[in-house]
Amino acid sequence: MFRPYAIPRLRDVLFLAVFIAAVLLGPRMMSLDSDLGRHLALGGYILDRHTIPTRDIFSHTLSGEPRPAYEWLSQIGFALAYRVLGLDGTILLCALILGVAFSLTHADAEKRSGTPLLTLLIMILAMAASSLHWLPRPHLFTFLFLALWIERLERARRGEAIPLWHFSLLMLAWVNMHGGFIFGALVWLAYFAGWVWENLIAGFRKTNWKTPMIGAASLPMTILTPSGLGNWEAVLNNNSRYILSRTIETMPADFTQPGALPFAALLCLTLVLFARNGKNIPPAHYFLLGGFALLGLLMARNIPLFAIACAPILAEGLGAWTASAPRWKTMETNIVGVEKTLRGGLWNLTVCAAAALILWIRFEVRGEAYAQFNPKVFPVAASDWLETHPQSGNMFNDFNWGGYLLFRVWPRDKVFLDSQTDFYGEALAREYETALTAGEGWESVLEKYAARWTIIRADSPLAKALSRDRAWELIYSDAIASVFKRK
Repeated sequence: MFRPYAIPRLRDVLFLAVFIAAVLLGPRMMSLDSDLGRHLALGGYILDRHTIPTRDIFSHTLSGEPRPAYEWLSQIGFALAYRVLGLDGTILLCALILGVAFSLTHADAEKRSGTPLLTLLIMILAMAASSLHWLPRPHLFTFLFLALWIERLERARRGEAIPLWHFSLLMLAWVNMHGGFIFGALVWLAYFAGWVWENLIAGFRKTNWKTPMIGAASLPMTILTPSGLGNWEAVLNNNSRYILSRTIETMPADFTQPGALPFAALLCLTLVLFARNGKNIPPAHYFLLGGFALLGLLMARNIPLFAIACAPILAEGLGAWTASAPRWKTMETNIVGVEKTLRGGLWNLTVCAAAALILWIRFEVRGEAYAQFNPKVFPVAASDWLETHPQSGNMFNDFNWGGYLLFRVWPRDKVFLDSQTDFYGEALAREYETALTAGEGWESVLEKYAARWTIIRADSPLAKALSRDRAWELIYSDAIASVFKRK
């Protein structure tokens, strides 16, 4: 007997593919940077103290300076997941966010195109392009909010009755989850520019004023944060070419790498769509995809945002072309007919619950998480040693280890800096690089900030310089990290 709950729909298959892939990639995601440690430390602080710090509590270099809390709500989410299931809990949360974000994008694309199979193929390409930036960090919430934001803006553009409070509430949550709220403002700006363009041509006759009203209802929400306008200041001040050129994710896309090929394919499909169907494409879509394509080309971390923005538009445009292919159209029609009878959402709940249960049992039996900070990348052994051999005075640390050290040794020890470069600024970043590379004047940098001990890579130029300096002694070393102390 046919049971509609026994067979997953294509949208369910997509969710499961993203969720399972993210869980399996968990250990790899944990090894790419240490930002998660900072978010867990701050989320735990908020839960324990019931207060949201708006000044720096992590470093000794800028202690007490204004530090906007523009990710506090997502940090609480990460901390709660960690307290329930350890680091595996954070990976499950990330997998769930990714699965829901791409499921929402898929639903929007399928609704616009009416072609479930073509939509699935485009979504696979979009997911492959976005996987470059699948990291356990709050920016994943921007994937989710961007999918929701674009879907509702598009429905409003088409004349559907979407309440304004939807946009206000979305922006209020977004601005307290992640600094990517600015992309929501940019998306609205693209739709507003398209609205202006259309009305200039039509002479503003019988115009729909919903688009400007959405901006008026949502943009004021961006200052309703613990730091007020500080969120905007933090985002807009992160424009140092020196810093951006030294961070992999803020560098331009490298098309010589295989991981960038899905992005290149999406760009090519977008150009073909615009070339062949240009007159039928709304101006808002031109501004939207043109802007996000440029952002993706300028910074690799923006590629997932372009993928989410372009997938529904590509599905709609390419779906219109496939309508002229009888066999393909028949196949799509049959799939639509079958999927209307299916109720396979139970698969998603079952797999998510099973994954959580398996990881919990593994944690209880082995006493360790499946996803862990890689001891070949981070100073895990050195941090273990520091727990039993705590050091006094100010620390100088490797930039890439800042978040991990906050997770392990804070609040006993404050870092020199972590990877939130928009806060520390170019001047301190230059001093850090001078010291780490043992450049001219490196001794004065350590003296300026009264560094009494260092935890740095064992093969770094500074480690070699300190080993030759009689004022310092090596007190711990392994294949990854060396700890030096001033005599």
